[in-house]
Amino acid sequence: MTIRHLTHTSSPTSLATGDLCIVGAGIAGLLLAIRIARAGRKVVVLESGKNHDDPQIQFMNAVEDASARYGRELSGRYRGLGGTSSRWGGRMISLRGQDTAERPHLGVPGWPIDMARLDKYSDEIESLFGVANGPFEHVAMRSTKNDLSTNDTLTVRWAKCPTFRNCNLSTLLGRELLQNPNLEIWLDATTCDFTFDREAGRLKTLIARNFVGKTLNVLANNFVLAAGTIETTRLLLVMDRCADGRIFGKTSVLGHYFQDHLKIEVAKIERRDPFLSNRYFAYRFLNSTRRDLHLELPHCAQVDLEVGSAFAYIAMDLAKSPLASIKKLMQGMQRRQFDWQALCALPQNAGLLGKAAYWRLIRKQLYVPPRVDFKVMLCGEQLPNWENKISLSAVKDQLGTPKAQLDWRPMESEERTLRTTMARLAEYWARVGLDQICPLIWSVGALDGALPLVSKAEACAHPSGTTRMGMDPKTSIVDANLLCHAVPNLSVVSASTFPTAGSANPTFTIMKLAYFFADTYLSKF
Repeated sequence: MTIRHLTHTSSPTSLATGDLCIVGAGIAGLLLAIRIARAGRKVVVLESGKNHDDPQIQFMNAVEDASARYGRELSGRYRGLGGTSSRWGGRMISLRGQDTAERPHLGVPGWPIDMARLDKYSDEIESLFGVANGPFEHVAMRSTKNDLSTNDTLTVRWAKCPTFRNCNLSTLLGRELLQNPNLEIWLDATTCDFTFDREAGRLKTLIARNFVGKTLNVLANNFVLAAGTIETTRLLLVMDRCADGRIFGKTSVLGHYFQDHLKIEVAKIERRDPFLSNRYFAYRFLNSTRRDLHLELPHCAQVDLEVGSAFAYIAMDLAKSPLASIKKLMQGMQRRQFDWQALCALPQNAGLLGKAAYWRLIRKQLYVPPRVDFKVMLCGEQLPNWENKISLSAVKDQLGTPKAQLDWRPMESEERTLRTTMARLAEYWARVGLDQICPLIWSVGALDGALPLVSKAEACAHPSGTTRMGMDPKTSIVDANLLCHAVPNLSVVSASTFPTAGSANPTFTIMKLAYFFADTYLSKF
């Protein structure tokens, strides 16, 4: 059987062997595991969670938050088969070349990898998730006087979103996960310890445990950490401590430069004309793919004003709407759960369902009732800062391993980025004529220049930066192929390798990195 549960083994200690061992059965881990197993290599995957919800294992995500500021370590991460893909909102949009290039106006170095080497995987990934291939621009809307288009104030793009069911990789790849003979997935197996061949400087054994005292030893030629930014960084720090600090002793950057996007609601859209506001801002469907509006601060503005990347998107307040039951039902499918209460609520809203069907089939849009508010959410890039970091806490988790400790807070640079983007958003609204149709009602905090936006902003659960990639072993953890400088048979496939966060959520880029690493591995080993 391909999927095994450590708890169900008869012996207190088990052994697994393979060509490659991957820690993490989330988006990165499963994509690269399947690709390498299809090529005939034996792959062992370790996943801390199970194939169903387990509150006890989710609490393993708890960290020591020194600044009491981050707040997304539990709500933004999920342990289990499929990882956070079972909770992910589904927005797929690529980083732009300007996000990964050197930015002299900010003193930020570029990524060491040519993005063209990653972008070649876009079509393959989109096809896997069932979304249409093609650019992120040019989602036209018919029968309106004006449409949303790029100008010199903001750049307009449209994210692509899979169906809720297709978001969850454990569902999407379910049959192959069970049947591929080269794939061995261990659930309920939390990586806790490591052994090294000190003469060769190579990782030798990875040790996983669970709450009932079972242990799994994994022997492999090569190892990959693909457990997300916070957990991957914690494991590297634990690994270094197991070797008395001899692994990463030549670099000082491990754990530093922890970054996220900062998110804040800056306005609501006044729906003076419910029809037109729905036409402008509700989800659109092109070639059966849901498209979400994504407004970016142009690169020229970033250079002129010396600020980082930023983007805005439109969110809907569904809490008091019948649409909430529909969304809850769809999210249940994503999580492989069925919500009977949400299903039973549907017949009570037959009229809404009829209108929704009409808009979906004829207008190629989601229908949003007039009383549902559209909220404008602003997300600013957090620039790399040495002081923001992950380290090991003196407090240990339930398995006796040190917890991660976060030292993280927004900086003045993020305040400038958010304020600049807000001003550009107001200018864009007027330039396109939206201020006459559906004006922005700015939040009190947004209008009060004396009140910092960053004081109300929260992290987007897009952590990155703490095992950054680079060519110099003194200032980076992995090279351009994601191989650890210090350990020749260890790699990291995670947003933790991102030198910068850029103008989009990291998921699509993580997928590309997974395929890129898999192909690099197959060509080298």
